Amino acid sequence: MSAMARERVVLARKGENSMVKVRWTDDAPQALNEVEEAEELGAVWEGPELVIYDLPGFKDLYEYYENNQWLPDND
Repeated sequence: MSAMARERVVLARKGENSMVKVRWTDDAPQALNEVEEAEELGAVWEGPELVIYDLPGFKDLYEYYENNQWLPDND
């Protein structure tokens, strides 16, 4: 693995034989409960697992959007 490679982190797994469609892992931000939000921030499905390769960056971006910290419009 190269020095630039990042660690693979599983955010969620598809539920099996249950009414729960997704089971979030402890690595996912606590307030994250929508798969679509995770995908918009860069998470991807690899088989039954929703993964990210830059967890600190993902959590920072999630916090940024959750706090509505939008860039000001300079126009």
